[in-house]
Amino acid sequence: MHSSVVSSSVKSSSVNALEPVVRAEPLTERIRNSLAALLRVPASRVTVPVNAEKYYDEAAPHTADTSLEEVFQLMRSLNERGMTDARLGCAEGDGPSLRSALTHVVDDLCEGLEGEPIQYTELGPEPVKTGLVLRRLRERGVDVRRYHGVDINPASRATMERELAPVLPAGRFAYHHTLFEELGRLDYRLPGTRNLVTMLGFEEGNEHPGAVSAMLDEILLPGDLFLSEMQVLSESGWQHVFNFYQCDLMRRFSRLALERSRPDVRKSQYGVYLTPLALGDDGAPTMAAVTAEVIPGDGTRVNEVFVTNYCLKFAAEEYRKLREASGRMKVVAERATGDGSVVFQLSQRL
Repeated sequence: MHSSVVSSSVKSSSVNALEPVVRAEPLTERIRNSLAALLRVPASRVTVPVNAEKYYDEAAPHTADTSLEEVFQLMRSLNERGMTDARLGCAEGDGPSLRSALTHVVDDLCEGLEGEPIQYTELGPEPVKTGLVLRRLRERGVDVRRYHGVDINPASRATMERELAPVLPAGRFAYHHTLFEELGRLDYRLPGTRNLVTMLGFEEGNEHPGAVSAMLDEILLPGDLFLSEMQVLSESGWQHVFNFYQCDLMRRFSRLALERSRPDVRKSQYGVYLTPLALGDDGAPTMAAVTAEVIPGDGTRVNEVFVTNYCLKFAAEEYRKLREASGRMKVVAERATGDGSVVFQLSQRL
């Protein structure tokens, strides 16, 4: 799907009745209860940390220790593999790779901007994809007035500033060490400049769709753009999902998350699970891919399950409907990999 970017002067429309609502039970509790039922263990033996805890130390939130640096580098390595493997994402016959799908959606963005300058705000900074996007924007003549990284992991700032320096004019790098949902309360915007907000790397799947919608309402003004990436359920089934979470980098990320929280645990077994969640009032299940470290019981107790990552997985059409459900966002471009497993979606605040 592809259409031109809507004019930045379009005003907000009425709220759609399908707007996702954040229900009382947190997503972490839904994950805990569903996984406990799947693995047939008591819910009290399943630990689901808040997602942010994997990326900073609550006791020293501005300190970048070696484990946080490794977390950042693991995510960087995942993106580097994705952007350098020319066949990743291609269908057996033909079709766009992950890298070419991203390049195409950036081209869609550039065509719609028609020479208008932007501010580039990245939720979850990562230098590989970001460098590709910035280089493509520059090649297409887009003036990026400021790059603004937003991250709770303090290990990212120095790397991002150093590696983006070749593609950013001096003085155009900025950074906020904060949660994504707090950004809308901060004075970070360039007056009169359209804001492109990006969230790449399946990060959106870590949150309830209603929470994402509420966050975008806080961050985006009418005319602003949101570029996101999501691993979706393709016609070929769940194999792409399993392959991604079974890779060595995700296994190490999982073990590191356990080590940071439970340094006393010496032995665990990595697992990837697909578990259904009821997110909406209609009761229809949404699948979540969950990685966990199973800690053996001591002989008198059942195994303990420590969840290290969870990510909602939608079909591509469902993902598009969720974006537009509030009536305040419009999908203006989508580019999928040849195998249909990953979608880059460009939407605009109305």
